[in-house]
Amino acid sequence: MPRFVMLACLRAAMLASMITPMLSPRLARAQAAPQSREAVRAAIVALEERIGPANFDCDYRFFAEVEAAEFIFTDSRGVVTTRAEDLAGESTCRKSTGRYALGDVRISIYDSVAVFNAVATTTTTAADGTPVVRRQRLTDVLVWRDRRWQLVAGHSSRMAT
Repeated sequence: MPRFVMLACLRAAMLASMITPMLSPRLARAQAAPQSREAVRAAIVALEERIGPANFDCDYRFFAEVEAAEFIFTDSRGVVTTRAEDLAGESTCRKSTGRYALGDVRISIYDSVAVFNAVATTTTTAADGTPVVRRQRLTDVLVWRDRRWQLVAGHSSRMAT
């Protein structure tokens, strides 16, 4: 390698080593979760409230965005579903209508990790026109990554009516 190329590479490396420490705090802040607990809570509740309608609409684009690559869901029987398995359900999904409401919401925030717990009430209509109401207790674990909240784990158990 010619000497002038080696010198140029050395200068570039030295410059990078001087600039990187100055940029690192800025990059860290850009990736940091919102500081206000109220802002974090509002963002997570808004995300969680979109899950019900996304299920009714078979909106797998939404789930592909919000589920992290390592996402797992554990149902009340202990069966674990991966993100890939969840997204594969799009081919058999049938759109439906209904209402989805969250209650008894509890959120614990730990820097860039949040634990969301709530009761989800889903109301649909049976073929004979009678309302079908299902309640489940759910827990989701979310991480702040790539400037957004992503689901990494979820669990739900149906509650007695």
